[in-house]
Amino acid sequence: MKPRCRHVCSRIPIRLAGVGLALTLSVYGSPVPTAVAPKPLLVDLDAPPPAKMELAVRKALRAPLLTVVDKPGPSPTGDPHDYVSYARYFWPDPARPGGLPFLRHDGRVNGEQVNQGDRGRLGRFVGEVSLLSLAWSQEHRTDCARRAGDWIRAWLLTPATRMNPNLDYGQVRLGHNHNRGNPTGVLDARGLADVVDALRLLHGSPALTPAEESAVRRWFMRYDEWLDHSPQARREHEARNNHGSWYLVQAVAIARYLGRDDEARALCLEDERRIAWQIAPDGSQPLELARQDALSYSVFNLQAQLRLARLARGLGIDLWRYTAPSGASLEKALDSIRPYNEEPSRWPGRQLARLRPGYLNPLLAQAAALGAAGS
Repeated sequence: MKPRCRHVCSRIPIRLAGVGLALTLSVYGSPVPTAVAPKPLLVDLDAPPPAKMELAVRKALRAPLLTVVDKPGPSPTGDPHDYVSYARYFWPDPARPGGLPFLRHDGRVNGEQVNQGDRGRLGRFVGEVSLLSLAWSQEHRTDCARRAGDWIRAWLLTPATRMNPNLDYGQVRLGHNHNRGNPTGVLDARGLADVVDALRLLHGSPALTPAEESAVRRWFMRYDEWLDHSPQARREHEARNNHGSWYLVQAVAIARYLGRDDEARALCLEDERRIAWQIAPDGSQPLELARQDALSYSVFNLQAQLRLARLARGLGIDLWRYTAPSGASLEKALDSIRPYNEEPSRWPGRQLARLRPGYLNPLLAQAAALGAAGS
């Protein structure tokens, strides 16, 4: 019995004469196509460090498939396939019977209520598919590709478990709007930008058949239509704070996945106005500074903006180096919070959540890469 490679066998690269396809031969002589793989646009941003990658992959391969139909109780909409989540800062009103309508307390997370919804399961889907697709891209691991395919089928294709392609019940505020979703619920699905990047990396892998890939594209076409036309999503698009930034990340990534580069390019150019709205000439972000966790939200908005800059770069648009007529820029915004990276406790504004020293390092690395790419 042949010994089994733990993850990547030794490989000897060869090139077939007259054929534009590179192959490698494993030590067992099995040909493995290695045509130049696409580079990740987003899924590598939250990946574990190389030393922890193997452990993370092993855990991902064992993780159980959970989807929207695995709610802890019956769906409040009557359809278990509806994505349902609850606004994290809303709490029962102690002065009213039943606590309705709930009241907003910025910075105070109602974890018990949030856990009744699907947000955690959607996040797990995004995380597992991103990690597994990266393992396929970097190491050509067929076990990772196949497991990523399992997750994608469960969430987007399998009739018994798939999610309806909308967020009509995202971030419900109990007692408000007939317990339907709110524009802020669009934020919950920001990770779908990573999923479409993963799909790009997985193309041609054992993850999905061509027919399944086509069916997944149809799911995203329906979701993109909802993202473009529903009143809920349109209001989120108009938001001038981090919500609007994350809307653009989703919309641009999905448009690129669907081959709608003109649409994606227009959305990226739209962000130039948003940079002027969001960032003051001194680099501060007034809309995020109004929050109870002002430093966290300033970082959160820049996470979206730098992802968008990465997506825009492939379309010939340099948002990282863009400077608004007012003097505002992403670089200035990052520089304004850089002094607190090693000692977050020195932050002079409001900040309830505790940040670890070095919390800004991933963004600084992304910024350096964006700067180097444009030089």
